[in-house]
Amino acid sequence: MNELDDIDRKMIDSLRVDGRMTAPMLAERIGIGRATAYSRLDRLIDRGVIDGFSARVDPAAVGLTVSALVMVNVRQGSWRTLRAELAALPGVEWLGVATGRFDFVLLARADSLQHLRDVALQELQQIEGVRSAETIVLLDEIDRRGEPIWDDAVATTATTAHGSR
Repeated sequence: MNELDDIDRKMIDSLRVDGRMTAPMLAERIGIGRATAYSRLDRLIDRGVIDGFSARVDPAAVGLTVSALVMVNVRQGSWRTLRAELAALPGVEWLGVATGRFDFVLLARADSLQHLRDVALQELQQIEGVRSAETIVLLDEIDRRGEPIWDDAVATTATTAHGSR
């Protein structure tokens, strides 16, 4: 496990809020030197703590207005071979191997209920080893991936870097 100090946590939280922040911007926000910000950021990337940067896209804004959780049961012992095949289904944004009643949980997005139906009832059920599936259509979502993990880290940093509020 990576040991993270307060500066690391502040950098991570700042980047979760705004992934386009440069090392100099991070340095100013956190109150550290630029060279320290560059080396800390490189270390977090090299150690795999930060594994990439990407844009958050509103699914509805690109026509994916239907979202669903799909819980899947597979033939015993076949989860390793089915994982990639399930993840490759059209519209699958996320896949997790689970414990409990289901072997997999998928987050699927589609442009219509008909498209979701086709994926859930035709394509998914045709995969050798899939025993059963249950689909739950989502009515609303709250995505907290763009928020700080350590709520006080960014707030404390913002107060320190910009004076008291």
